[in-house]
Amino acid sequence: MKITTPILVLALAAIAIPFASNAEPAKRDHCEHAAKSHSAGRFSHDAFATRGLPRHLAALNLSDSQQDKVFELIYPQVPQIRQSEKQREQLMVELKALSSSASFDSDKAKQITEKLADIEQEAMFNRAATDNQIFLILSPEQRKQLAEIKPHHADGFSRSRFHHGSDQAKKLERLL
Repeated sequence: MKITTPILVLALAAIAIPFASNAEPAKRDHCEHAAKSHSAGRFSHDAFATRGLPRHLAALNLSDSQQDKVFELIYPQVPQIRQSEKQREQLMVELKALSSSASFDSDKAKQITEKLADIEQEAMFNRAATDNQIFLILSPEQRKQLAEIKPHHADGFSRSRFHHGSDQAKKLERLL
């Protein structure tokens, strides 16, 4: 009886640790509506720092005129980006349902993945074009500052929506 109690405690701890590592913290640094979805899109609540500017631009101390030009570039794109994200989420739900079904239709899965690729391709092209237009608004000194900021963001101006995988891998490594 004395040996089984410690073994039982260890077994329960081994079962509980993975659940505890995935638990969300009680206090959040951001508001609840931003935490509802990790796929809130490029212009999610957390993507903006002060005065509605993306974080990488807020550090450049843009003039009021530059801020207005950036706003004029970004704001009209928000509804289109939101619609693309909704479509992307719906396609991901369909793909997950298809991959979890008893009868996997490879043609349908291929169609869904091609649509997802088209959405991502269009989003990346639009982002590159917008980033270039913003770059042209910047003064030479601000461009230099931006070039110094970029190495801290290895994949460009902000993290990809796919960055969560590496965080999960790190959690797994810590557990093992």
